[in-house]
Amino acid sequence: MRDSLIGFRTLASTSAHDAERKIAGILENWFKSKGFEDLPEREQKSDSAKGHTLQHQYRELDNGTKAFRWVYTEQWDKAPWQEDGLNQTAKTHITLATSGETVWFLADIHPPLEKGRYGERPRDTATPTFVRTLLDAVEFYDGQTLLPTGHSLAESAESLDVVLNSIQDDDRRGMVLVSTPPIRQTPTLWQETIRDVLRGTQGLTSVHMIAPEKLDAFNEWAGTAHGLMPGAIRTYKTGVNFENPLDGYVHRIMQHHRIVGEHSKKLNSILRRSLVAELASAELPDVLRQADVAFRKVVRQHLSSAGLENSSVSSELQDENKELTELLEMSDQENSELRNRAEDAEKYLKNLIEDNEVLNLELSSQQDQSDRIHADNRVLKRKLWDRGDESAYLPVVPHLESVKPPETFTELLERIGEIPGVLYCGDAETTVELDEFTDLGVSVVQKTWEVLRTFDAYAQARADTAFEGGIFQYQRNPEHGHYMRIRQISAHESDTVQKNQRMREQRTFAVPTEIDPTGQMIMYAHIPLATGRGRSPRLHFEDTWPTNGRVTIGYIGAHLDNKSTN
Repeated sequence: MRDSLIGFRTLASTSAHDAERKIAGILENWFKSKGFEDLPEREQKSDSAKGHTLQHQYRELDNGTKAFRWVYTEQWDKAPWQEDGLNQTAKTHITLATSGETVWFLADIHPPLEKGRYGERPRDTATPTFVRTLLDAVEFYDGQTLLPTGHSLAESAESLDVVLNSIQDDDRRGMVLVSTPPIRQTPTLWQETIRDVLRGTQGLTSVHMIAPEKLDAFNEWAGTAHGLMPGAIRTYKTGVNFENPLDGYVHRIMQHHRIVGEHSKKLNSILRRSLVAELASAELPDVLRQADVAFRKVVRQHLSSAGLENSSVSSELQDENKELTELLEMSDQENSELRNRAEDAEKYLKNLIEDNEVLNLELSSQQDQSDRIHADNRVLKRKLWDRGDESAYLPVVPHLESVKPPETFTELLERIGEIPGVLYCGDAETTVELDEFTDLGVSVVQKTWEVLRTFDAYAQARADTAFEGGIFQYQRNPEHGHYMRIRQISAHESDTVQKNQRMREQRTFAVPTEIDPTGQMIMYAHIPLATGRGRSPRLHFEDTWPTNGRVTIGYIGAHLDNKSTN
């Protein structure tokens, strides 16, 4: 199974005395609760009354590591929303590897897949009951960070240091989750408010609550870009760089208005998926990686017993052949995924280079314009002074600050009414889903906001008869002097997309009948908001100014299917 299809993962270590025996005992009780009266011996397999199977494997590595693995296979019931034809088999791999005084624990659940908006994805998976039992019985750590079953409350200098050390722990692989109550609310009441949002995060992250009286101290230490606002939840990935404000965009914030305004089950699903994805993409420690290789490797056993029947030999060879086939399929999938990532990275780099060139040209032009303005200003001030106007050199009263752009796509949709030259007809849920992608950051939200403001300026310029022509001429000829912050517009889609019915339908969006009597419109024109990250989101639109005096937006969301994804 590919790590990208993991539905749950716990990855931790402990050096607790007698930890191996405690872990084994807890797992045995859990397997018995699943209907296995007789647990399999080493290298054996057992069946439960429900038709589930449990296999026990053991390997000793050259470096002295002892590794056990339990493979639990079960059939899940088809979910009501699932499409027919998808396999309902779920596999749970539990690995225990002991090296020296350290015991490593890895639990992976590979659930059945479901059809998602962007392709197949693992079904939501509940946290296994044995995880909480293990965390209560043994002190498990992610790097140097303790993984408790509950949350810590930072209300003293010492407990705040624990939070700060966890965030700075470069040895951890999962995220650290930090929250703080809203203004005039106690930590106890806030914990009750976010209880369902945090449900099932045991074993995935360490949860910390910052007491209100310690929030200023935390933010002073973390800095503006990495700080926390009252009533928010923030997840910190590994490798936090507090010296770089741009790094703050990597560590996502769930804002207070979203926590209290959206369904907790949906927010819990978003949070748990991001926590699992972070652990699934993390590199395994050497001990577990070597153990995993050993378990995956197929060792042909030369059976020499004279009493062994040909049927059993054939059955064993079939099992080995099936395992080899699965390994080859996994390898092909992983290679394909790596190729796609490399292509996305190359496109992303090219896009960055192009953006950098455009920014350098804009900066040079702005600098020239600034120099001319300053020169003219000096001449005018001198003339006023010579005429006896002593106010010429008085300090200028600063203008009001410009409106702060939104920081999330949720906020962007809430404020889209501030932009009268734009009509948004898209699916709000699809747009808000972009907030789930950590690697997009605030910059992509603000880029989208600048696109909307440019559309608004274009519509206003046409209404004032200060500009003639469509949005494409407006973007390609910025010498008109109006507000323009769009670097690239793709006016068309490829022939492959236009000739493919499914892809055309993806780009057909609902619009008011005043724009199109059918209530639908194909929108091939689009603007790339990001490339190679966060599913490369795009904004699809149509210049409908001749009809309604606006630019109509049909879609803001992940990249729709094209030749590459087909």
